[in-house]
Amino acid sequence: MGHLLNKAVERLSFIPFEDLGKNSLESYHVLIKEYLRRVNHFLNEMDTSVDRYPVFSFAKTIGETVDEKVYQACPSLGILQNPYMKAICYCYLEITELADQGTNQAIKYINLYEPIIKFIERGGSFTIKQGEMIVGNAAYPLTYWRGLDIEEQDISDIALERVDNKGI
Repeated sequence: MGHLLNKAVERLSFIPFEDLGKNSLESYHVLIKEYLRRVNHFLNEMDTSVDRYPVFSFAKTIGETVDEKVYQACPSLGILQNPYMKAICYCYLEITELADQGTNQAIKYINLYEPIIKFIERGGSFTIKQGEMIVGNAAYPLTYWRGLDIEEQDISDIALERVDNKGI
């Protein structure tokens, strides 16, 4: 395993997957918006499309493959029951492995999954039901997410803490 993949596995290994979704923070919405913005930018730059959902294989999208061992590199993902969240984590492992291999697109877009990984690290959870991404009590319709013009979000830890502590 390369350096970036090792860091990704270490990062994911520290997430208490069994506790995801127990809290609802305002910062979750900032992180989801930024993830959607980055995915839209990536797909526009690559001049490609994905199915209806913003959960897709980075490797397949750029026409690459990764060794199956990459998907087994983080055993703690085994307890994650949510298939969408598990897929996001696997996509994160894919991009880091491809960046370690020197794949130009992976190096260029290495931070593509940063907002959604931060979302998970902060305890966020989502599911997709009836064409909507459900985050806590909020629903993001996925029928038109590709057409959204989303302003860049500040996802620094300081900014996210400020959002979560607003009003306290």
